[in-house]
Amino acid sequence: MDDNVALFNARAEAWDANPFRRKLAGDIAATMERVGLFRETVPDALDFGCGTGLLTLELARRCQRVTGLDTSPGMLAALDAKIEAVGLDNVATILADIGAGDPLPGTYDLIGSAMALHHVENIPPVLDRLFKAAGKGARLALADLDSEGGVFHPDNDGVYHFGFDRLELADMLAGCGFTDIDATTAATIERPGRDGAVREFTVFLMTARRP
Repeated sequence: MDDNVALFNARAEAWDANPFRRKLAGDIAATMERVGLFRETVPDALDFGCGTGLLTLELARRCQRVTGLDTSPGMLAALDAKIEAVGLDNVATILADIGAGDPLPGTYDLIGSAMALHHVENIPPVLDRLFKAAGKGARLALADLDSEGGVFHPDNDGVYHFGFDRLELADMLAGCGFTDIDATTAATIERPGRDGAVREFTVFLMTARRP
């Protein structure tokens, strides 16, 4: 088993206990709404790196169908339990590692992601596969940390990128073929970093379109 998968399997049960994660998912969904991603009906959405489904369930309230994709069986088990408990019939899950080349079935009208990209080691191939999974005119919405120097997480196990420079990430998206690339701040998180000092960390929402 991949070390990252084992790490997130171990964290799955207690993942939602952190209140900042629940609030952040709501802030990201609200920002997606503010920038117009739900202005038209979204038939099929994908939540890439969905974890326990905090953003997935926000999308389920705004889209006709949502699929949560993750590499961690433990995280998906937590989401599946929520789906069953609430009786949702418009949410499905997929266990896949598109970074390793696993295929994605079908295409999507909206692909969202919340705080997953910094856990991806090699980003360009993943963005390319998301581009191929996006239908014509589909929107992409990636939420993640602005560059933070490695002090955001209590430990950096499973963290490959200490946030992102927005211009560099936009260049990666353009290189895959995405257009209409824009970014806005979705949330500000105040918390102690690894050194114990309380800092503000910003989370961006970067949107793009497949022509």
